Amino acid sequence: MIDAYLDAPDQITIVRKSAQGEYGNDLAVIQDDEALSIRTIENAGAYLTVWLTQPVDLNHFTHIRFEGRMFPLLMGRYILSIEFDMKYSTDRQMGATYSKNRTVFRVFAPTVVQCRLILDGQAYNMDKIGGYFEKVINQDCHGKYYHYEASHNHVTHNVIDPYVKAVSANGKEAMIVDFERINPGFTDHHIPDIPNDAAIIYETHIRDLTSHPNSGVREEWKGRYLGMTEQTTTKHRLSSGLNYLKEIGVTHIQLMPVNDFITVDELNRDKSYNWGYDPHFFMVPEGSYATDPNDPINRIIELQTLIRTLHENGMKIILDVVLNHVYRVEDSNFDKLVPGYYFRHNEDLSLSNGTGVGNDFASEKMMGRRFIADTIHFWLEQYRIDGYRFDLMGALDIETMQGIESIVHRQDREIFLLGEGWDLPTALDHSKKTLPEHSYRVPSVHFFNDHYRDSIKGSNFELSEKGYVNGDGQGIDVIRDLFTGFHRPFTALMSVNYVEVHDNHTLYDRLRYSSGKRQYILESQHQIATALVLLSFGTPFLHAGQEFFRTKYGHGNTYNLSDMLNRMDWNRRAKYQDNIEFFKSLVQFRKREDIFRLKDRESISRALSFMSFSNLPNGFGVKVSYRNSEFMIIINPTEKSMELGFDTQDPYEIEISNQRHYDKAVYSRSFYIKGYEVAVLRKVANMHQHQYTD
Repeated sequence: MIDAYLDAPDQITIVRKSAQGEYGNDLAVIQDDEALSIRTIENAGAYLTVWLTQPVDLNHFTHIRFEGRMFPLLMGRYILSIEFDMKYSTDRQMGATYSKNRTVFRVFAPTVVQCRLILDGQAYNMDKIGGYFEKVINQDCHGKYYHYEASHNHVTHNVIDPYVKAVSANGKEAMIVDFERINPGFTDHHIPDIPNDAAIIYETHIRDLTSHPNSGVREEWKGRYLGMTEQTTTKHRLSSGLNYLKEIGVTHIQLMPVNDFITVDELNRDKSYNWGYDPHFFMVPEGSYATDPNDPINRIIELQTLIRTLHENGMKIILDVVLNHVYRVEDSNFDKLVPGYYFRHNEDLSLSNGTGVGNDFASEKMMGRRFIADTIHFWLEQYRIDGYRFDLMGALDIETMQGIESIVHRQDREIFLLGEGWDLPTALDHSKKTLPEHSYRVPSVHFFNDHYRDSIKGSNFELSEKGYVNGDGQGIDVIRDLFTGFHRPFTALMSVNYVEVHDNHTLYDRLRYSSGKRQYILESQHQIATALVLLSFGTPFLHAGQEFFRTKYGHGNTYNLSDMLNRMDWNRRAKYQDNIEFFKSLVQFRKREDIFRLKDRESISRALSFMSFSNLPNGFGVKVSYRNSEFMIIINPTEKSMELGFDTQDPYEIEISNQRHYDKAVYSRSFYIKGYEVAVLRKVANMHQHQYTD
């Protein structure tokens, strides 16, 4: 028994599985029915290396005859080489390119010998052109189902096109769709003009937002695309869903993955739950969020309806895209077409696993990079989305991200790019990773600031560790740097400031674990953390429900648990209405103050003057003066109330505070701050109209 691998165009490595010994003279490389000329053979015991006088032609079936038996030639190191990439990659448009009178089918498959298009049950042989197969069908193919039959040296696969735009339930069959026909005029709808530097991002999940019994959404739309389009209220007559998103005033809604994923059965969606980081088809909307997953067009129209509705209500949309891995390599249509090519490998040819899910997508491969770029472009054009959040972006190479920057710069509107720039142990040279330290090479990409997150509440992975808000103000010097947006290697231009996302524990649960304080103190610490996110320089990022102390009941990673743990609890929306009002006041304050749109160090530094307090050394204080606006931000991260002296006699009045809802006093020279209070004080313009408080 042997395995035979093509390691170079003219080099084959044979791995012997049986006892070692002389191989005799019965070894031949058979291409179709003809033996290829062998130049030399090197015997290294368990391995035989065969050099041919001519390269193997990938357009023909090739087998190895060894000791009277025939074995298929498999793809080895050659498919991972730059030589392979340069020879077979192409800039021709892949997938099914539709027009009314004809559809051109192309699929990248250099190692496939024969490929057939199966269109509505009828088979068509495809022509191989270099590294891809092509077939032109001269008819209107809208609504027709298709797949490919791809034959390698050893197996024939039924393959769904990776470039597919519409699929039947659970991705069993691909469909060709004329997007102009199914939703005419969609791509021309108005998109709000919200610049990137004014973004306030709010992350939510299609299913979570409306699945709660008190969401107010009609039963058949709960947890679905259309559920987010309905004008609804809770039983308490408070806004929910779409109405609530409008009310709180955020600018960008970030949707957790809406492309087709595997682990929720679209025909029995209530039996399982998932966040969606197990991608299946990258250009297809997820069917479990549709009212009719059996209809491939239904999910497209309903997602477009949601996007259009959010736009019409003044919000932009960011998609969370998972382009760093697939669910399982062996089931991947990529691997069925070009085994090994689309995935990153270690030196020993094992799969790289920096993502922690078993595989890393090889974004640096020319057709891998091309697929990512085409995916990005497709969602921009056909769904008119306004930004991308790149899951595990550190596993994507810089050149791929630079290409994405070029795509978005050609759009007719500003597109927001952000991602997780974690330095993952993937088999990609460090210098090529999309990391914060390399941000100068991708200047329009924003990075999640984990220093910000951990400094505010303690290390994300050490639950008992404390930060500024739950540790009596520890790390005040770092907090000042982070507030300005400039804490190496981050800048205000690139920093995404956050303390809570879908991953790990919610801020509320984390503080319950680490704080050890009474409930009102825990809530006050939470308010300080959220206020810092919304008052710091950079881009604020909020997790849905953070503003009413979202809890997952102590669970951290709930990606596949239940609706009960993951859904937005609209009863808490009523319980914590005061905190929501505090949150809304911070959002509106940020939107009113142009200073928060500054991104350069010099302008920010010129506008800020940090304050220090002898009796509150860990207190945070800063005076802000920009254009016609002057205000102070003061934070007491301790339980003790005290009087803080100012180095100014100018009068200030409270604009926002988490500890007092009605305070008309004017403060000059000093301010009596309460325990765990965060206050925004604005300079009074007409002093004679006010009563002073010293």
